[in-house]
Amino acid sequence: MATVIQFKRSSTENSVPATSDLSLGELAINTYHGRLYTEKNDGSAAVVEIGTNPSSLTVNDAITFPTSDGSSGQALTTNGSGTLGFSTLPSSGVETFTFSITSTGTAISGADDDSNTLTYQAGTEQVYINGVKLVAGSDYTTTSSSVITLTENAISGDVVEVVAITDTQNLIQGYYTASSLTATTADQVLSSNGIANKAIKYIICATHASAGTHSAEVLLINNGTNSYFVQYGDVYSSSSLFSLSSDIDSGNMRLLITPANTNTTVDTFQIRMS
Repeated sequence: MATVIQFKRSSTENSVPATSDLSLGELAINTYHGRLYTEKNDGSAAVVEIGTNPSSLTVNDAITFPTSDGSSGQALTTNGSGTLGFSTLPSSGVETFTFSITSTGTAISGADDDSNTLTYQAGTEQVYINGVKLVAGSDYTTTSSSVITLTENAISGDVVEVVAITDTQNLIQGYYTASSLTATTADQVLSSNGIANKAIKYIICATHASAGTHSAEVLLINNGTNSYFVQYGDVYSSSSLFSLSSDIDSGNMRLLITPANTNTTVDTFQIRMS
């Protein structure tokens, strides 16, 4: 009679052996899931799962995969510390809407051939009919952020394409701020970011109703303790509208501004690098 060799086993759902249940190199099976376990020791004893259908998956003791699926269109991303997860990717910022015309008309709006609803930033769009680019203001008008109005009727069989900028912020990985500075108080906080952002490039544009416009670029860095910046490319229409400084405060790298006039509006565009 043949000898039947059986491993330690459990039929209990989610049951996992402890190190006290196994000798080094011994195998155990959970027959409910069909999972196989063994004890390892790299200076510290531990039970690891081997084989197919794992309850969790770690590769090379370094990369841990998620145990459930993400949503449609999401991508697998890392947190930089070995854990993978599903994240929604940002829009490219540019989208093409295609409308196959079935009846005579001038208004282009609503859902396109792919069921995407037309939206755009007026003045940044490009419109084509049967591959021919139209001229804004002459061949069409942008009556709203969701309607293109043609000067001449499109007819059945025509194809209208709208290349639209739907999210300017996603064209360049940047950040925008707008500040209304009502006083000339020294060293007002124009921007504050965690010191993990080691370098930030700013484009600054200040405007004042009577004093004109002042624009400059700034590079701001920090070493965790101190901040350093350089201001360059200054150009103004009448006179300087601001002076700048920087510091580290409560774990944040700050760009500080002193306006030359009350009621100054300051817009910034920032490119950050951690």
